[in-house]
Amino acid sequence: MPEGNGPLPLAVVVLTRDEERHLPDCLASVQGLVEAGALLFVLDSESTDQTVAIARRFGARVAVRPFDGYASQRQAALRMVDRPWVLFLDADERLSPALTAEVIDAVRTGSPDLAGYWLPRRNWIRGREMRGGGWWPDYQLRLLRRDRARYRVGREVHEIVDLDGSAGWLSEPLLHLNYDSLREFRDKQAHYARMRAESLRAAGQFPRRRTYIGQPAREFFRRVVRLRGYRDGPLGLVLAGILAWYELRTWLWVGRPAPPEPASVEPIALPLPEIDLSVVIVSYNVRDLLLACLTSLEAAFASGGMTTEIIVVDNASGDGTAEAVRRRFPSVRVVESGANRGFAAGCNMGIRLARGRAIALLNPDTTVVGDALGTLARYLEEHPDVGVAGPRIYRPDGTTQPTRRRFPTLATGLLESTIIQDYWKNNRVLRRYYVADRSDDEEQEVDWLVGACLVARREAVEMAGLLDERFFMYSEEVEWCRRIREAGWKIMYVPSAAVTHYEGASSSQDIPARQVDFDTSKVLLFERLYGRGVARFLRAFLLTSYLVRVLIEGAKGLAGHKPELRRARVALYLRAFRTRLRPGRRLS
Repeated sequence: MPEGNGPLPLAVVVLTRDEERHLPDCLASVQGLVEAGALLFVLDSESTDQTVAIARRFGARVAVRPFDGYASQRQAALRMVDRPWVLFLDADERLSPALTAEVIDAVRTGSPDLAGYWLPRRNWIRGREMRGGGWWPDYQLRLLRRDRARYRVGREVHEIVDLDGSAGWLSEPLLHLNYDSLREFRDKQAHYARMRAESLRAAGQFPRRRTYIGQPAREFFRRVVRLRGYRDGPLGLVLAGILAWYELRTWLWVGRPAPPEPASVEPIALPLPEIDLSVVIVSYNVRDLLLACLTSLEAAFASGGMTTEIIVVDNASGDGTAEAVRRRFPSVRVVESGANRGFAAGCNMGIRLARGRAIALLNPDTTVVGDALGTLARYLEEHPDVGVAGPRIYRPDGTTQPTRRRFPTLATGLLESTIIQDYWKNNRVLRRYYVADRSDDEEQEVDWLVGACLVARREAVEMAGLLDERFFMYSEEVEWCRRIREAGWKIMYVPSAAVTHYEGASSSQDIPARQVDFDTSKVLLFERLYGRGVARFLRAFLLTSYLVRVLIEGAKGLAGHKPELRRARVALYLRAFRTRLRPGRRLS
């Protein structure tokens, strides 16, 4: 080991990617080592900001390497430098003068038997120095003898380095300006969770059912109790909760199998197109609303600007729907399904008969304003990359019904139309899901549109396939739009076309069954989107929420508040619980 005041046998390595905000202070903090003769080396992962220019301004030697994991970057850096010792830093870390002196002493006079040193690290989160929860003392093995250290490349999150020899311990802390906000903390944990999940899957480590509860609970207990996160008060508890949540997300991603592809969603060959537009309406016990819908279509198509057909699929209505339609609208093709097979199956019956170059799926509880369907059909003709277009939908009182959506995340599934949303209506997750950050007046591409009125290009339907008939009602349009987008087509919201929607006319005939249908379809959708592990977790959550509602309603009844109503609701939620939210087990 060299001694004295000669050049320091050390390379300070900083890994960067778009770190122009943090890097200047980081590099300024290591100038004491540079002045002692250390090499300053920055390994950049293709930054798009001023990171590289800043590094060169501080005299650093710079190399650029595409990012393929934290451990891989560190291992590559070990090969790129030629000094006997390497000190790894992140751009948001700082060396104090006391730690600088201790590093110099360790490198010059330390025992030749040591292959590395652990550094205690102090973390600041939201501008606050953390005292527990694993944030202090947060030991990091960062000072390494280059030829006796190797990173485990398969472990890319909280990377591990193997030493050929033992490690010593420094006493002066490394300073880490960790996270400025909880949002930044959540985003980084989501990134880590996905990387860790990929590593676990690659290593063949898959969860058992108890893992989904045991691992998050263990992480929360470890952070709060064993690592004394309680010392940081409410912030410590919040951070522990977020880490437990992403522990769950990690194992849900690990346990996610490839989604099954049911036969009902394979590509299909439809009859050759003969007309401009086919309108498919699936009806169940809404005769009067359906007749009003058909009247609006009759007026819209009266100008003869395009060739059209209307197909009504009646799902065994008991109100004389089929007879009334044949009598009032003899040109409408009526198909009687013989049983209530659900919305998706009814739509598919109509689509198979459709002869239009564009196919509109229209709810019976709507009225078309002006030439809305013609507007959407022409929009498809004018935009060859669009597979589905949908209108602006109004409620009967003239207000806009939000119909634009982003694809749901697991957080969406836990919040939307659940007991949590009952008590927390205005939250960031659902605002994002409902595309509340964009105007209803703006034509825009979306992930999917509510299926009260959709006009689809025939080629897009043939490529993506029919609706998935495992969905009895709800969520079928989400899954269908996803397949259409995966086939390369855009989904567009076109507010210049307008439709009025008397929402939920069919489903409101049995509100309890509607909630069970909604939740059952939600579980099925998450299985299609994210796999069976996520779907099982969501089903367990929703069923548990039914039992929580039983307790709430029971407590209110015991307190004497509308006891008859409370008894009825308890019975309802228990019946809903017994369905287990499985397709084919509807509330009866």
